[in-house]
Amino acid sequence: MRGNKVWAFALCSTLLLVVSCRQARTEVNAVADDTQEPADTLESDSVLFFQDEDEGLSLENHATEVFGDFIFAFTHNTRFQAERIRFPLPVTDTEGEESVIRSGRQFRSEFRLPGNDYYTLLLGDINQMSVFQNDTALSEVSFQCVNLQKLSMVNYDFRRTDGRWYLTHRHHGPLSAEQMDFFQFYQRFVTDTLFQEESLAPQLSITIPEDEEDEQDEEEVEGTIDRSQWPVFRPEMPRDEFVNIYFGQTYPDPHTVHLLQCGISNGLLDIFTFRREEGRWRLTSYEN
Repeated sequence: MRGNKVWAFALCSTLLLVVSCRQARTEVNAVADDTQEPADTLESDSVLFFQDEDEGLSLENHATEVFGDFIFAFTHNTRFQAERIRFPLPVTDTEGEESVIRSGRQFRSEFRLPGNDYYTLLLGDINQMSVFQNDTALSEVSFQCVNLQKLSMVNYDFRRTDGRWYLTHRHHGPLSAEQMDFFQFYQRFVTDTLFQEESLAPQLSITIPEDEEDEQDEEEVEGTIDRSQWPVFRPEMPRDEFVNIYFGQTYPDPHTVHLLQCGISNGLLDIFTFRREEGRWRLTSYEN
C-alpha cells in the first residue's frame, strides 16, 4: 500500500510539472507568435520530388507505397494531382446525377481538397492503425470529406494500379445513422467549450511524452487529469471539415471510436478515444 501511495504521489508530481511547463511554453509561444514573420508557404506548383541524401528515396517512390504520403502529395501539388486522376473522372452529385471531369484545370476549378499537413482516421480498433500504415497491399481507399456544418459527406475514391494510386471517382455519400450520431456530437464538441468540458470523463486518462523538447526521448507519462486541466493539453482539432480515410476498417463496438490525427511529415500523433456511456459520447482518453 505504501508503494502505491509513493507511486501515485510521484505521478501527480510529474503531471503537475508537465502542466506548469506547458503553461509556461504556451505563454512564451504567444509572445513569439506576435514577433515572428509569417512562414513561407509551399506553392502548389513548386518542385514535388525531393532526394533523400541518406536513403536515396524520392517522394514519388515513397508516395506510391503508403497512401498517407501519397494523399499529402496529391493535395499539395497540382501537377502531381493531374497525373494521378483517371480522366474522364466520373462524378455523382447529391441528386445522383452523373457527369464527368475531363481535365485537371476543370477539377481544380470545381472542387477543393483539404491540403492539411495531417490526416485523420476513425477506427473501431486501435490496432487497425498499423494495417493502414504498413500494408502496401491496400488497393482501394476512400478519402471522405465531412462538412461539419451541413453534416454532409463527399467521397473521393482511390484505386492502386501498378503500384500507383489514382483518383477514380468522386461522389456524394450519405452519412450512416452511426456516423450522423457521432459527427453531430463531434461538431458541438469542437465548437462549444462548455459542452466539451461536460463531455469529458470526470477523470480523463492521458499519455504524454515525459520530455517534449527531446525528440529522442521515448519515455511517457501516464495518468489522469480532471476537467479543469484539459485546456493545457488540448490540441487543435478539425472544426469545419473532417477528413476520414476509409480503408476498410470495421467498428465492432458501435459505442467506441478512436480518432487519430497523424502528422504526415513530422511523425506527430494524437489519439482521442470516445465512448458512448449512459446515452452520450464522452472523451475518455487522450494520447500525444
